[in-house]
Amino acid sequence: MDFLEVCGLRRSIRFFKLWEKVEREKIQRILEVVRVATTCPGNLQPWRAIVVEQDKLHTKDREKLLAADNHQAAHGQAPVWIYWFSDPYSCVPEAFRRRVHELIDLGALPTFYGWTHDTVDGSILKGETAPEGMAGIHRLIHGMPRETSIAVARQETVGACAVAVLAAVNEGLGTCLHMVAQMDKIDDVKRILKVPETWEAVWLQLVGYPAEEREAGGQRPRDSFEQLYFDGEYGQPFARDGKIVEDLHLEGLLRAPMPKPQRFEELKHLARMMGYPL
Repeated sequence: MDFLEVCGLRRSIRFFKLWEKVEREKIQRILEVVRVATTCPGNLQPWRAIVVEQDKLHTKDREKLLAADNHQAAHGQAPVWIYWFSDPYSCVPEAFRRRVHELIDLGALPTFYGWTHDTVDGSILKGETAPEGMAGIHRLIHGMPRETSIAVARQETVGACAVAVLAAVNEGLGTCLHMVAQMDKIDDVKRILKVPETWEAVWLQLVGYPAEEREAGGQRPRDSFEQLYFDGEYGQPFARDGKIVEDLHLEGLLRAPMPKPQRFEELKHLARMMGYPL
C-alpha cells in the first residue's frame, strides 16, 4: 500500500472480528517495521513489546488484563494485544556513549562534524563542551538524572507506537491504542506479563481484522492547517497550496470526513450483531 494511503486510512478501530485470527507473520511484519523505521536519539531503541494472543491466555489472566483496561469492549474483541513498554536503562549516559561509539565506527556520525570517540567520552563522562557542529551532549547527557532517562525512553516508545499503528494498517488490519492499565492496576499487568519491574508501561495496541468498515465512519476532525503550522514565526500561518491539497485527495491521504453516509446505521448493526444495547 502507498504510504500516503496508509496514513489516510489510519483509524482507531473499535470493532474487531472476534472470529478471525491474525496471522503471526503479520504481527512479525509490524514488529520488524518498528525495529527498522523508528527514529531515536543515539539509536537507543528503548521500546519493548509483549505480544499476547487473547485465545492463548489463561482465563484468570485474561480477566485481570481486561479489568486493568476497565473491560473496554474493543479490548475484549481484539484477538491480539501488543503491550508496549519503555526501558529507561536503555537511555542512561553509558548506553548513549556505547551506542554513539557504534554509530561513529559505522560511519553514521561524521567525524568532521566533531563526532569522535574522544569528544564523545569527554562530553558524556566529564562534561567537556562538545565542539560546534555536533550536538551539545555535554549538557544533554552528562550527569543525566534518572527522571530524564525515563522521559526519553517513554517519548521514543511513543514514537515507536506511531510507527506500529501505520504498519498494522499496511497489513490490512485494524488497530487502536489503549492505556496499558488504570494506574492502580499497572503492577498487576506487569506481574502477569512477567516484565522487569523497571520497565515503564506506555501503550496497549489492539490488533485484529476490523468488523466495522475500514474507514470507521470517515476521517476524524482535525484543527485547520493554519491553526497548526506557521512560517518563520508564530502568528504567520504556513501558506497552504490548494493544488497540493487536491493531489493529496487523489493520493489517498485526505479522505471523506466523518460521518460518512450510513455510519450510524453501521453502528446499530454492529451493536445488534455483538449484543450491545441500542
